[in-house]
Amino acid sequence: MVLDLNILMYRNADEIEKLKKIKEDSDREAASMLQQLKTSSESPDSMQRELVELRDVRDAALEVAEAMDIPVRDGDEPLTLAGRLRKVLGAFERFVSTITRQYVGHVLGLVKSYWSTTCLDTLGQGAKADCIEDKFHQYLTKTSRVADQIIESLSKAESP
Repeated sequence: MVLDLNILMYRNADEIEKLKKIKEDSDREAASMLQQLKTSSESPDSMQRELVELRDVRDAALEVAEAMDIPVRDGDEPLTLAGRLRKVLGAFERFVSTITRQYVGHVLGLVKSYWSTTCLDTLGQGAKADCIEDKFHQYLTKTSRVADQIIESLSKAESP
């Protein structure tokens, strides 16, 4: 019977060593967590800073949601701040699309104001089929100064 116990003990020696290592690791981790808890409880300033930072993040998220006109409710259901933020991308795309449409319309209106007989329908089809990309890039470079002037005039017109 003693021989059986010795054999059983030697067979399980590896498992016993593994369990000892697991216990040592968990003791070290618990000690580390206790130290972190002690440090954070001793430093209310750091906790206060973290709370202030979280409030700042919340306030910034609210500002973004409000700037993009994201509603507080989705039908009958109230939206959380995270839910409102998830809708920002779509609202931003609509915003950019609307602004782009307004600016393009303004530029085309400027063209018509100088050349009222100009047919603008073909512009909706994009660049001419035989216009190579390098040539189109050159046109863009040449017209960028005028585009800057138009944008500047639009900014001035919208300023209070």
